[in-house]
Amino acid sequence: MDPLTHAISGAALARAIPRHRLPFAQWLLIVLLAMAPDADYVLHFFSDTLYLEHHRGITHSLLMLPLWTWLIVSLMPKSRERYPVLPWLIAAAIGMHILLDLVTSFGTMILAPLSDWRASFDLVFIVDPIFSGLMLLPLLFGAFMKNRARLLATLSIALMAFYLTLTLAMHHKALELAERQQPGAIAYAALPLPFSPFNWQLIASFPESYRRTAVNLLPAFPGTAPLFPADLRRRILPPLQPPAALSCQPPTALRAVTLPDHMPGVAFYRWFARYPVLLKSEPGLLEFGDLRFGAGVPGEVASFRLRLQTGDKPKAWLIWRAERKSPLP
Repeated sequence: MDPLTHAISGAALARAIPRHRLPFAQWLLIVLLAMAPDADYVLHFFSDTLYLEHHRGITHSLLMLPLWTWLIVSLMPKSRERYPVLPWLIAAAIGMHILLDLVTSFGTMILAPLSDWRASFDLVFIVDPIFSGLMLLPLLFGAFMKNRARLLATLSIALMAFYLTLTLAMHHKALELAERQQPGAIAYAALPLPFSPFNWQLIASFPESYRRTAVNLLPAFPGTAPLFPADLRRRILPPLQPPAALSCQPPTALRAVTLPDHMPGVAFYRWFARYPVLLKSEPGLLEFGDLRFGAGVPGEVASFRLRLQTGDKPKAWLIWRAERKSPLP
């Protein structure tokens, strides 16, 4: 989830939970702690691959949450004595960050350091202005209606829960639609798409191929799409179809692949990619993508691609958005 949404969630918690308004310093602390797990971004300065391997790792772990809470609380003994609710707020702020990352499709290592398994609920696109706006609006009113600030902060959290309940229902509906349209698949997935809680990418997994499509479960609702430039919409949103007239891409265009074990970068990409597909096969060059990040969408240049140079001295790169390359060991 984006940093702004994390900050909004911390602001709501800091006002909704305490019975009495916290001093600004303690309020700001909770807001910052709601963003703090993303401090693992510093790994970017050492290595792009190191960042991806450990982002949403121990700083986002439910197993480590008690330790992080204890460490932070132990640094402020006077504040803890004066504000007994503070330890609970600290744990809630970090826990809220973990929850908001879990509802996206990127994956969060909630069992780190014991396991690098990445959990994801696939409910909300990683940046969702509707979700963020619903949480922010009551807090803005609370800044002017100070006698109702706690109630409005509680409303902010309630609206967050309402939106997640809505996306959970839409996720279930999207999965049912995928199962009806592609019977016999070994697995189904519905991944959130930008601009609306009704936009979903549907994936049906078969032994040697994927079949994907994108659907708007409520075509009359454009969401926030009209607020963004057409070029951006075309880049990040695949063509959407109404539920009554779905058609999938040909399965040959989305082949499920078994990556070559002996090649560099393969172990990392097998761990990272949930739906790896072969995008390019040329003499001396193989390129793979992940359906989560636009691979296989006609006209879209996918990010987080694996590019393999085959031959006597094989090499591997991770291709980010805007074609930035990072070498993989």
